[in-house]
Amino acid sequence: MEFVPNLLALAGMHILMAMLPGPNTVVVSWQSATRSRRDGLLTVAGVVIASLIWVALALWGVGALLLEAGWLYRTLRLAGAAYLVYVGIRMIRAGWRKGAGEMAAKPPKPPRIFGKSPFVMGLTTTLSNPKSAVFWTSAFLLAVPPHAPGWVYAAILAIIAVQSSAWYGFLALFFSTGFARAQYLRLARKLDLFAGAVMVALGLKLADEVRRELTVRAAS
Repeated sequence: MEFVPNLLALAGMHILMAMLPGPNTVVVSWQSATRSRRDGLLTVAGVVIASLIWVALALWGVGALLLEAGWLYRTLRLAGAAYLVYVGIRMIRAGWRKGAGEMAAKPPKPPRIFGKSPFVMGLTTTLSNPKSAVFWTSAFLLAVPPHAPGWVYAAILAIIAVQSSAWYGFLALFFSTGFARAQYLRLARKLDLFAGAVMVALGLKLADEVRRELTVRAAS
């Protein structure tokens, strides 16, 4: 019982972070609405696996290593930013591909990102954000005592897996319902443009953070 409050704190922190709109939310919702429930759930599987990879790396101290090797951390973030911008541009192109009349006649065909499966798209979208490893490193330093036994770390991985699957699974199930898909088809072009703009904005925001860090470093 000694470590239950720590686990509850981490669980609350994680679910709040997951619920904040971001690349994972966009890609799961978009895949579910434009393709199928199966593809949406495969995207969720990719997101969950990638989330566990970042958490495991944070537990092993990789997040702290990234902070120490600043150039590597910045390089990974720039690569992630480029990926998000690329995906966003593909979504925007999908929105412009057909006119409104054609979209009403039949469902739009979503673009294939690098020709990859929905699982790989979810995986790469989540892995494109190395800030996750740094965030979880900070969270573990605050919430997990150094003397915590091994089962606590296993419980952390289980909590992240269950909560990620539950939340993103809910999004996939909701956006693949008949109602949600009908609403998507009615607003397909606008939603594709909006989702693409969000992904591009998130990528540019990540790149701008790196730019500001380099500016501050050069001035110091």
